[in-house]
Amino acid sequence: MINLTNKAAKRFHINWKDLEERSGDFWKVDVVMIGRTPMLFIVHEYTLFTFVRRKSQFHDLQSLSDEIINASPWYKGQKALSLGKNGNRKLTGSINEMKRLTSGLYSPEQINAMEMSINQCLFSYLSAKPDGYSRPFEAVENYAKGHTPWL
Repeated sequence: MINLTNKAAKRFHINWKDLEERSGDFWKVDVVMIGRTPMLFIVHEYTLFTFVRRKSQFHDLQSLSDEIINASPWYKGQKALSLGKNGNRKLTGSINEMKRLTSGLYSPEQINAMEMSINQCLFSYLSAKPDGYSRPFEAVENYAKGHTPWL
């Protein structure tokens, strides 16, 4: 259910090299420093829908998994905790773009504004056409209906 970046694996004391590389209907977790506060970008691989949370909220990956399930009732993928590492380079590029879009604009107390900014942004990752774009909010609506032409 969760794919970790190397930074996130270190924060949760997991050996990233031992994780299986995989791609699919998973959530990728990356660590971003906002000021001096480590924050988690929790990104759904199929829709780019993003949650932003303080790392200090989660003492283990099970609590993170529970938060994902509670916060995303539309999620159709695996609900049991499993770990891997991301094998999708296009997804990594989109997450790096999210970091650039939010860098220096928000404080750790502005989580809602940061999430809204990311989830309303246009991403080429979500388009079925080479020159098209879509937003994570729109992608979630289509995903919930079972319509994901960009995959």
